[in-house]
Amino acid sequence: MKFKSFLQKNWIHFVALIVMLTIVSVYFSPQLDGNLVKQHDTEQWRGMANEVNSYRNKTGEEPLWTNSMFGGMPSIQISVIYAGNLVKSGLNLYFKMFNGPMGITLLHMIGFYIFALFLRINPLIGLAGAIAYSFASYEIIIIQAGHTTKAIATAFLAPILGAFIASYRSDKRWIPIALSALLMSLELAANHVQVTYYLVLLLVIVGIYFLIDAILKKKIKRFAITSVALIGAYVLAFFINSGNILLTNDYASATIRGKNDVTIAPDGTKEVNQSAGLDKDYITQWSYGKGETFTLLSPNIKGGGSFPIADSQFEEIVLDSDSRISKDALRFGAYWGEQPFTSGPVYIGVVVVFLAFLGLFFIKSKIKWALFVATILAIMLSWGKNFMGLTDFMIDYFPGYNKFRTVTIILVLVELTIPVLGVMFLDRLIKEKEAIKEKKVILFSAIGFFIVFLYAVKLIGIDDSYLSERESNQLADVELNIRAQIAEMNPQELKTNYNLDVNNSVQVDRFVDAQMESYEASFQDLKSARKAIFHNSMSRSITFTFLSAIFIIAFLYLSVPGYVLGGVMVILIGFDVIPVAADYLGKQENPRKRSELKYWVDAGEFKYPVSATSADYSIMEMELAQNSELKSKIDRVEKEARQEASELNLSPSARRNYIDSKKFAELNFSTNYRVFDVQGAFQSSRASYFHKSLGGYHGAKLRNINNLFNFHITSMNNKVFNMLNVKYFLQPAENGAMVVKPNPGAMGNAWLVQTVETYETPDDEIRALGTTFSIENIGNGILLVNGENKATEKIYGREELKYVRIASDTISVRVPNDLPDGVNAYFVVDAKGQANFVSEETFNNEELQGSFNGLIKVSVDNTFKPNTEVVMLESEADKLSKKMFTGKGEVRMTSYAPNKIEYTANVEGDQFAVFSEIYYKDGWKAFVDGKEVPIIKSNYLLRGVELPSGKHKVEMIFDLPKFHTANTIAFIGSIVLILFIGWAVYYEKFKKVAKTEIDQ
Repeated sequence: MKFKSFLQKNWIHFVALIVMLTIVSVYFSPQLDGNLVKQHDTEQWRGMANEVNSYRNKTGEEPLWTNSMFGGMPSIQISVIYAGNLVKSGLNLYFKMFNGPMGITLLHMIGFYIFALFLRINPLIGLAGAIAYSFASYEIIIIQAGHTTKAIATAFLAPILGAFIASYRSDKRWIPIALSALLMSLELAANHVQVTYYLVLLLVIVGIYFLIDAILKKKIKRFAITSVALIGAYVLAFFINSGNILLTNDYASATIRGKNDVTIAPDGTKEVNQSAGLDKDYITQWSYGKGETFTLLSPNIKGGGSFPIADSQFEEIVLDSDSRISKDALRFGAYWGEQPFTSGPVYIGVVVVFLAFLGLFFIKSKIKWALFVATILAIMLSWGKNFMGLTDFMIDYFPGYNKFRTVTIILVLVELTIPVLGVMFLDRLIKEKEAIKEKKVILFSAIGFFIVFLYAVKLIGIDDSYLSERESNQLADVELNIRAQIAEMNPQELKTNYNLDVNNSVQVDRFVDAQMESYEASFQDLKSARKAIFHNSMSRSITFTFLSAIFIIAFLYLSVPGYVLGGVMVILIGFDVIPVAADYLGKQENPRKRSELKYWVDAGEFKYPVSATSADYSIMEMELAQNSELKSKIDRVEKEARQEASELNLSPSARRNYIDSKKFAELNFSTNYRVFDVQGAFQSSRASYFHKSLGGYHGAKLRNINNLFNFHITSMNNKVFNMLNVKYFLQPAENGAMVVKPNPGAMGNAWLVQTVETYETPDDEIRALGTTFSIENIGNGILLVNGENKATEKIYGREELKYVRIASDTISVRVPNDLPDGVNAYFVVDAKGQANFVSEETFNNEELQGSFNGLIKVSVDNTFKPNTEVVMLESEADKLSKKMFTGKGEVRMTSYAPNKIEYTANVEGDQFAVFSEIYYKDGWKAFVDGKEVPIIKSNYLLRGVELPSGKHKVEMIFDLPKFHTANTIAFIGSIVLILFIGWAVYYEKFKKVAKTEIDQ
């Protein structure tokens, strides 16, 4: 009987859930057919995490460190399982039932629906808001891109906001406070700190509103108790997730999001635009354009995404437009906004924007102004470099803001606040129909203003030329480039081939104009195509706004029930946002391969997406040739993997990739070498999937490897590659296939040195890994070093050098980086004006005197010799017993695991060993015969250990005590949370019922 009563009371919620399931099932139907979304970042993550996951599957342990990327790094932000966090375990259980993009979008819908329940909003209206929030284009785009943690984190924004508001409004506040602890725990478990940071910013703004409201209503005590309780709830959520948060914070300080110990650029100039976290240019690289903000209410006014117009959703629009547009325009990109590139716009839906706009006039609760302020602030912060005054203020004065890049992510708040305002208005419209009818002048004025505004935008435009800034500059440069080419060509050839007299300016102008015509025609076609896209988008928005207005007016002045309006709005909002979202993750055919889906791939290929190339197998064969015992291990693993692949019923390509992953995982556990993917470098983790790579792909790489990349790896300093034990280079051949180039200079896992060279600052230390030169101006011109006139100067090879000859030209100079110690070279210009370096012997040859003029003398002061010397800071060298060693003996690796490497050492006399492993101040400990010894930071980013004379067992072991402590705290916190929720429900259910405050 009670169950029947429960169903009768709550049937609407079950219906809403069924509708949600139906919508996601239809939209994500390819997933039900055994497919998953092709996700670039997820594929990259699999490369990052492959060693960690393989080790976990093999041993059941958390390694907390991986050597597969950037030479080595903690796995804190890659793949770590906190078994004690029961909340995260519950979230994982949900995704086992509803996995993939379907599960993420369903979580968004349920989350917003819960928000509506917290605010006691009509369930049908809550469903409409859930559709708007879940299918806002950006939410779908980040799923398609593979930004899974970001997508999950945004799913909890709505219910957290709802619980926050309900905690202040409701007399039964302990239930929403307890649920706030649960929801914030889930938010933190999603592990996207940037989204959580923006959420806190929103809660602070709304919290200020409640503070002002409490002061005006003289309810400070209630406000204080609720605030303290909420803070306590969030602290509990923090403790449950403290491992991830605290370890991330420790890790962040050593990454590019922390302070840089190097204060100069590779060319020796002072590093500029550097904050205490990320560089400001890096933070604002992806900034929303001010005009681009109109995509919130019209999706394609900047052309959607960075893809060609051909084979896109815009091809038919362009070809069907009234303008006569050449098909050549279709090869250009559709997007003309201010971001470097984008997958698509942030479109919230013109219907909900329209409803939110009306809400500013008709929502009675003043909370609307807090939401409005949060919306405007988020939009302005999303402008980034296009509104640098506010951005600078946030970077300089708001704690933690400088740790995040891609400021456009803050628009997730706008995706929340606008639908919230929209549903609050709709709810009041249904509940207080007559009160709104009495304000018909305001209503019709607001509706009219909004529609007229859209028409004005369509007619006038948004003050752009339908070209991006880069394209405009490109067109402006075309004429200059043509004239420069004419100036460089042989005048006689121009006369013969083009009948062009370079001395006749009229002829030259006509020739240039003729060449420009084709360029200008192409760009004019492109502008016409984009104009058609813009107008189509605006017409769409005007249509949906007009329909929304008609239904609102019909509801007010005709006998239309509230549930009909709610149902109509569910349909109208769905038809508004879902088709736009489908452009970026729909069931579309691949335009190149009609037999394939554009965004989807077989589930097996999704899980095992990376294929080994012939180059990867060449490396394996070379390693097997050096170790005969390896082959039997690889053969055994291959046999097991084939059996497992058959049991998993994988497709042929997924089967091959699965077997490859198992074979290379075994190779990795049995060897310890590095590869460098020259083409992928720091933009791809493909090599990390199969090998221990010097490169990789991650938004929070260690600062030391990032600095090394800028100073030495980009200039291909072979000595740095050697000390990092880069044994193989992967590089593209002329046909595009990857080939292997072995590096015979790779120095292995450890070696002994003779000399310790010390430096005062990290600036000096990192530059000492290259070559130091002295240069002297020996000519009669001006030697410019980074723009400054110098007679003599000490340089490191990356400076900008120019030589200005009197009454002649300016010559750029590049110092050769392969000069040995003690060798002089001379930069000269011969009689034909050709500039080059010559040896000292050539320069001093009497027979050649007079055939060239000497300009610059270059002397090598010091060259890094990694096989005999080690470079370190004086503070590190102070930990050593001496600074001179004989280097006699050897150190050899005997076993490898990502978190434990063992060596044997046999040395004559006390020696200093350098290990080709990345230094990290926390976690790594060195043991010699079981006794801990200090690890010395060597060669800027490697580990070094001083060894006593004799034979020894040396171990490098990585562990983070905070991880184990945090696991225990997480488990205790999870139990406390369960008890807290149970107590809150019991307390509110059996205490004296008080009247609930509703502030709508």
